[in-house]
Amino acid sequence: MAGSGIHPFHQQWPPAAAAPPPPGAAASVAVPPPPPVPGAPGTVATDEVRTIFITGLPADVKERELHNLLRWLPGFEASQINFKGDQPMGFALFSTAHQAVAAKAALQDMVFDAETKVALHTEMAKKNLFVKRGVGIDANAVDQSKRLRTGGDYTHSPYAPPFHPPPPTVSMWGTPGYITAPPYNPYAAYPVPPVAMTSPSPVTGPTAYAPVQNTKDNPPCNTLFIGNLGDTVVEEELRSLFSVQPGYKQMKVLRQDRNTVCFIEFEDVNAATSVHQTLQGAVIPSSGRGGMRIQYPLLIEKMLDS
Repeated sequence: MAGSGIHPFHQQWPPAAAAPPPPGAAASVAVPPPPPVPGAPGTVATDEVRTIFITGLPADVKERELHNLLRWLPGFEASQINFKGDQPMGFALFSTAHQAVAAKAALQDMVFDAETKVALHTEMAKKNLFVKRGVGIDANAVDQSKRLRTGGDYTHSPYAPPFHPPPPTVSMWGTPGYITAPPYNPYAAYPVPPVAMTSPSPVTGPTAYAPVQNTKDNPPCNTLFIGNLGDTVVEEELRSLFSVQPGYKQMKVLRQDRNTVCFIEFEDVNAATSVHQTLQGAVIPSSGRGGMRIQYPLLIEKMLDS
């Protein structure tokens, strides 16, 4: 019985002890689920900030421009620009706080516009950007100063992300030997037939030499006088012999009543002197007079111009 002046329902009764299980029966105890592990896949802490705050955007920036910049960053989910202040302010939401910090470091001091040359400044936002899932939004019915762009699935995109290039397929460290790529050959895919290389024809030389008398010669010059030539000498035979000599410039054959002579001009005195020594007494088969006599002539210009 309760004491006097105390309502029976207000009296503090100790809780009744649970009845023990019957003998032989297995005890069934409810095991509480384990607490979530912070940072585990599929779990996001309710208090972690996954949004970055972006300033330094030009006044005429478009939502699409910021979205195209951010969509390649790992974990990007949504972006938004607030145009109500003096300068536009951007917000970007990522899947985890770690990805948000990495994106903040990647965008810091990046030149967004080549004309203004103003670099971006990024900070961690005070709270996360709110994304309304599963609800279609009419672009004409919302405030255009706070349009929200969500990230898409770019897994199968043909363009490689600029911030995180794919790792190499073969590691060059830890392998038995250093792997080197073969040298680049731009014609490897095109069959190139072998080209036959013809060797240059040898310089035609005289077939024989005969002794000649050359006691009366003139001072050296760049022109040679060829004497002791027969009337039947072939001009092409003379030309084939002298035109291959170093320094050759021109040749002129003069056919007179009693004999035939030839004048040959070279680039300098050294070239003429070399031919004067090497071809002295050479026999021209079509001449029929034995070895030719080579001298330095007088009145060079008159003889060549006549």
